Amino acid sequence: MIQKQFIFLLCWFFLILGKTNAYAQQLSQYSQWSFNQFAINPALAGIKNCLDVKTGYRLQWAGFEGAPQSGLFTINAPLNKKQKKYNSSFHGIGAKVERDVMGAFQHFSLALSYALHFPIDNDKRLSFGLGGGIQQMSFDQTQVTTIDPDLAVAQSANLFMAPLINSGVWYNTKNWYVGYSFDQLARNRWESIGFDSRFQIHQLLTAGAKIGLENDIALLPALLLRIPPRGPASLDLNLMVDFQDRFSAGLGFRNTDALIAIIRIKLERVVIGYSFDYITSSIQGGNFHTHEIAISYNTCRIRNTSSSSCPLFE
Repeated sequence: MIQKQFIFLLCWFFLILGKTNAYAQQLSQYSQWSFNQFAINPALAGIKNCLDVKTGYRLQWAGFEGAPQSGLFTINAPLNKKQKKYNSSFHGIGAKVERDVMGAFQHFSLALSYALHFPIDNDKRLSFGLGGGIQQMSFDQTQVTTIDPDLAVAQSANLFMAPLINSGVWYNTKNWYVGYSFDQLARNRWESIGFDSRFQIHQLLTAGAKIGLENDIALLPALLLRIPPRGPASLDLNLMVDFQDRFSAGLGFRNTDALIAIIRIKLERVVIGYSFDYITSSIQGGNFHTHEIAISYNTCRIRNTSSSSCPLFE
C-alpha cells in the first residue's frame, strides 16, 4: 500500500513539473524563510513530531511611500503519528494565512495543506505536499495616477477572489535537506484589474545543511532560489552560527537587492527572530531598508536532537 501511494505521488509531482509556465515575480519574500519552510512548501505540513506555529511581519523599504508590507501566520501538525511505528509513512496537515499590502494592491490568502511523509530509514525522509485555498486581490484605483487615461484602471473593481493551488516535494537526511515547490498553479486571470493580467506559476528551490563544530556550535548554510516566470531569478544565501541551540546569528545575501543580518533567540518553546535587509539596489538612495520580525512556538520536546523530528535544524 505504501509503495502504491509513493508511486502515485511521484507521478503526480512530475506531472505538475512538466506543466510549469510563467511570467513575472508576484510572490512576497521573507528574509527568514529558512526558519518557516512550510510557508513556501506544503510538503512540510506535519513533518515534525509536534504542533508547530509561526508568525511574522515584514516591512520592506521602510519610509518609502506605498512600501510592501507582509504578514504571515502558519500552523501545522502530524496526524496520529504517535500511534504508528517510527518507519511507517504518516500524514500531516497545516494552514497558512497571509496578507500583503503593496501600494494600491492588497492580497489576502488562506490555504490548507496536506502532506504524506515516507521515512526511508532512521535519518532520511521523502515528503510530498499539496495545498489549496482562496485568495483575494483588492485594488484601490484612487491611489493610482496614469500618464494617459487608462480605461482598464478607471473601471477596475475593488476586489476579486480566486482559487489558490500549490505543491511541493521535500527530502531530508540527518545533515542536509532539499525541497522544491510550485505556487499559483491555477494561473487565475485578473480580469477585473487588467485585460491581460494573471497570476503565474512560480518555482522555489531550497537546500540547507548542518555542520557540527565543537562545544555544541553548528554552522547552518542554506539557499533559496526563486524562479519567477519572467525576469531574473532571485538567489538567497544564508550562513547562520548556532550556539547550543539557544542563540543563532548570521548573514545573508540576496543577489537582486540586499545584504541581510539575522539574529534568533530561543526561549524554551518560543523562538524570536529579527532580520535587517541593507538594500543594495538603486532604491537605497533614500535609506529605505527592510525590517522583519518572526515568532514561533512548538510543542516538541525541548533539546530533542532527533533528525526526524527537527529536519530543519531550527
